[in-house]
Amino acid sequence: MAFENVKALIKSGLPDAHVEVNDMTGTADHLDIMIVSDQFKGKMLIAQHQMVMDLLKESLKAEIHAVQLKTMDFATAEKRGIQLK
Repeated sequence: MAFENVKALIKSGLPDAHVEVNDMTGTADHLDIMIVSDQFKGKMLIAQHQMVMDLLKESLKAEIHAVQLKTMDFATAEKRGIQLK
């Protein structure tokens, strides 16, 4: 699955999201995904990850083998000094 498709899937459910997708193994099926969205505000980490996994579940069945998620809101990203590309 193309990284742009993964980004589009996530943005379909989290329209304000900044999404970065990286290939962890060179096979394009093990992805490291960082999502920054204010829709995560006030939610526990597991709830944030569940929101993303719900958006990706169909792709995970067929095209993506594994994902590593980093989720946070924009204020947290700024506090951590994360530069959004």
